[in-house]
Amino acid sequence: MGKKKPEDRKVVRNRRVMIYTFLLIFMLLYISAHFTVQERKATEAKKSTEFVAEAAVVNGDKMLAARPEEVVTGDNAVRNDIREDGNRGNEIEESEKTADYEMERQEELVIKPEDMWCLILTNAEYPVPEDYAVTLRDVPGTDQKVDERIYEPLINMLEAMKAEGLSPVVCSGYRTLDKQEKLFNRKVTAYVKKGRSKEESYALARQTLSIPGSGEHCLGLAVDFYTRSYHQLERAFEKTPEGKWLREHAQDYGFTLRYDEGKEEITGIEYEPWHFRYVGVDVARYLKEHNLSLEEFYIEESLYG
Repeated sequence: MGKKKPEDRKVVRNRRVMIYTFLLIFMLLYISAHFTVQERKATEAKKSTEFVAEAAVVNGDKMLAARPEEVVTGDNAVRNDIREDGNRGNEIEESEKTADYEMERQEELVIKPEDMWCLILTNAEYPVPEDYAVTLRDVPGTDQKVDERIYEPLINMLEAMKAEGLSPVVCSGYRTLDKQEKLFNRKVTAYVKKGRSKEESYALARQTLSIPGSGEHCLGLAVDFYTRSYHQLERAFEKTPEGKWLREHAQDYGFTLRYDEGKEEITGIEYEPWHFRYVGVDVARYLKEHNLSLEEFYIEESLYG
């Protein structure tokens, strides 16, 4: 073979340069394209991550709104605490309402001096005042009288009972102190005749009758009831429709069951389901609500002189 000419060598060299240049450009383009693709993938991955995060936040908010106790806690015990806190809140609210009601009711129950006429207490320790005077009024259909100031509420109560088909009868109203003393002495004598000592007879008599010098009937503020078909002042009166009605509704007309069962040691008188005393509507309802005797009310309100 012959030697290549200088021109041929130059052509070969130029071709090599062109090839190398082309390869270099190709490599640069490849590297550039590779980085571009990687950057694009990174950007898309970032956007995807942000979208997922936003979706999670939205869904979390929805779950929190729908079931706050589960999202916040994820624990049954804590959910129970939330419920218990709610219950305690309700209990506190109810307690506050009750306290407000009690306060309002106590504020309404104001004992004014002009109301004391119907709250006079008379028992073995507190006799009827010597200067006590009362204006009486006849109870229709009977030979009984009462303080004229309780006439209207008494009549209203009797009419309400009759409207329900009941037949109450006022069998005892006002008594003079002399009559009260005679009734008491008669009771003592009856026990003595049965063989009791005078001391025992006196003690037994005072369990059912006020001692001389005292007695609510002597105030004109108390009435005893029986019915047209039941003429006994005995415990069985409580089982009559009239007895049941009086226990349930008498306070709405200002009357209280004066000698209630379970109060014997406080009042000094045995249970008398037929004996009702006028004390005014507010006080009568208060006594009923709190299961108080008049003596206990005096202690609570500091009315003892």
